[in-house]
Amino acid sequence: MQATIHILSDARGIYIPRDFLTDSHGAVAREHCEAWGLTSDNESWWVDATDPDSECYWDAWDWVLDHARFTTQDGDVYHLHQDGGLWGLCHARMTDEEKANFGFDC
Repeated sequence: MQATIHILSDARGIYIPRDFLTDSHGAVAREHCEAWGLTSDNESWWVDATDPDSECYWDAWDWVLDHARFTTQDGDVYHLHQDGGLWGLCHARMTDEEKANFGFDC
């Protein structure tokens, strides 16, 4: 797997959080969210996290960005990073050039 994976284009704008958390039918993509370590039994949290008109939408997205982790079968851990578009980054596999391109210290 690559060290950097482009997940969603910045062309989605304010809908990146909603589109990351939902499937093509607008329902919460539970298996996808669980793979990233995102779970909640609180249904209202999911409503707020997937509704761009909710006053909690951006707070929920900040929480997702801070807590989402995807671990591959090989043990590589990917974190979400939003810089325009949404990226999955495996810091341990990134080259110094890739880190610099994302604004990280090498």
